[in-house]
Amino acid sequence: MKKSLAVKVLGGAMAVLVAAVPAAADTTITMMVSQDWVKDAEQELGKKFEEETGIHVDYQIYPSDQYQDLITNGLNNDEAPDIFGAQSGFALATTYRVQDNCVDLSGEEWMDAYDVFSAEQTSVDGVNYGLTYFDTTTDYYMIYNKKLFEAAGVTEVPTTFDAFLDACQKLLDSGVTPIYEPVQDGWHQTMLWCENGQVFDKLEPGIIDKLNNNETTFAENENMIKALDQLNQLAQNGYFGDNYMSDEFANAEGYLASGEYAMSFLKPGAVAGIVASEQNTEGYTEDDFGMFLLPLLDNTYLNVHPTGPSRFIYKGSEHIEEAKQYLAYIASPESIQYMIDNEPTIENLPINRGQTPAYSQMTRDFLDSYDDEHSGMVLQDVVTYFNEQWMDISTNIAAMFNGDMEPVEVLEAIDEGREMLALAAGDEAWS
Repeated sequence: MKKSLAVKVLGGAMAVLVAAVPAAADTTITMMVSQDWVKDAEQELGKKFEEETGIHVDYQIYPSDQYQDLITNGLNNDEAPDIFGAQSGFALATTYRVQDNCVDLSGEEWMDAYDVFSAEQTSVDGVNYGLTYFDTTTDYYMIYNKKLFEAAGVTEVPTTFDAFLDACQKLLDSGVTPIYEPVQDGWHQTMLWCENGQVFDKLEPGIIDKLNNNETTFAENENMIKALDQLNQLAQNGYFGDNYMSDEFANAEGYLASGEYAMSFLKPGAVAGIVASEQNTEGYTEDDFGMFLLPLLDNTYLNVHPTGPSRFIYKGSEHIEEAKQYLAYIASPESIQYMIDNEPTIENLPINRGQTPAYSQMTRDFLDSYDDEHSGMVLQDVVTYFNEQWMDISTNIAAMFNGDMEPVEVLEAIDEGREMLALAAGDEAWS
């Protein structure tokens, strides 16, 4: 699956952008997204788009812990913006009801260039309603500082959880905080668990189907309990440092650049940002960093994650055509290359316009070291009624770190949420 994804993204054919029809002067379209879903480079494209079309894009960016409620309330009350962001995947049909709320984009010109895996995740019943504008060609991995590892006496990349604990303790003893974990944003801590979730089905084949058929629960699965317990050990052992509950994702690159922290769970493209940071006073180069899988449950399977923040046009918008023009503009060959060249965290986008990706040799070598047999889809992309609860799960994991919840209680809350969502959707497996 990973190989196919890479081939499709790297080898996509060029397509010709249909010229946008100029809009009336002073036309404004609103675009509502969660924090970190719109990069500075896209907003620069928005300015160019306005210069060329006369259409102004009003980017409305909300904190991650507020966004889900705001957009669902807007959709439920027929007060959604012209374009809104949502994570692609199962929740589109249930939480966002895209079949009722969103414009069919299946006939748009850029569809011929849209990656098939991403298109599947923004479609419902064969109709595409969205455009994933996020680098889904790579995922989050543990980015680490090789020099700090070496100085602490960590000579090999850990591939088991016990070896990882040993590495963290050596780093801590050397005066370096092992892991930068930004809990404050309210979403990142769940990544550490879910982006290793592909191991569950490898350890217990069929568990995903059983969950989706309501034949078992999260809370009765010993592997899931153990994985959360291992994650909690990292916090309780002090490996996240003293301020992780208030640390923010936006500061991750700077803290790794300073050498104060040895590693963080980031996209590969973050390495360029780390090296370019003003806090890189030690003169670290990209060669000083590497990446590996976080070995919860001794995981050795690459996480494949074709879903991500996507753009949808609200069916009740008075500016549907203008919104379509915007999506066509950011999906053009020139815009795709602009995003790759100007946003360090984006090495590629799932729209195949013949662009030149920014994959480093480290990224290429890392991905090439895993074949389909040793890769798997992340938890949130394969389990129903799960991704919709992301922020609630993150809140409960933070409560676990604080000692207010046990791992099994976090899982019980997930099960309760899944039942509620499944019943609301009329899922026969729960009726």
